[in-house]
Amino acid sequence: MVIAIDGPSGSGKTSTAKLLAKKMNFYYCDSGSLYRAITYHFINREIDLDSTFEIANELKQIKIKYDVVSNDIILNSECVTNFLRTDKVTNSVSKVSSIKIVRDFLISIQRMLGQNNNIILDGRDIGTTVFPKADYKFYIDADIEVRAKRRFREIDVENNHQDYEDILKMMKKRDSYDRNRKHSPLSVAKDAICIDTTNLSLDEQVDKIINIIKKAKEQKK
Repeated sequence: MVIAIDGPSGSGKTSTAKLLAKKMNFYYCDSGSLYRAITYHFINREIDLDSTFEIANELKQIKIKYDVVSNDIILNSECVTNFLRTDKVTNSVSKVSSIKIVRDFLISIQRMLGQNNNIILDGRDIGTTVFPKADYKFYIDADIEVRAKRRFREIDVENNHQDYEDILKMMKKRDSYDRNRKHSPLSVAKDAICIDTTNLSLDEQVDKIINIIKKAKEQKK
């Protein structure tokens, strides 16, 4: 079974997907971290992100593996998981994720993870592009001010202090970029169930999804 969870930054989709996977005993894949891994690699290799030729050549040299047990990403034999949340990566990941050849490269990897596995994937185009025939699709969103406050608290806990207004501004920019990019833009799949998490706790979000899935299974009997 494949469960797709899409939504903008800070909507709660990643935390929800992780806890949902734990409660349902499913594997989990954070698709965004795959794009961050490629971005991290490109930055280290000083790849020109405006050069399709350079990017295409570099992708040929990349072997990437997502460990669904540990959620670690192995890129060319190196575990890069702990290097993916830096400002440099965050500031460039939207641009990298908008490049079609990069998306095509990673989509194939994500689809392989969905073969013969009970898995939950979260991202921005899981239900629309990666798994258009996913068993269940959810689109999670929240008011942007709430999303920015969530991200601010996360960063503060990590002792990486940033101004709330800067986070809000960056999030608005990211939303616009993701929703208007040419390839696989952030959008709601026609058959996705939308959940507004503005006033929901993490447990409430997860319980709501579990109840929806249970009800759908009962109706199929």
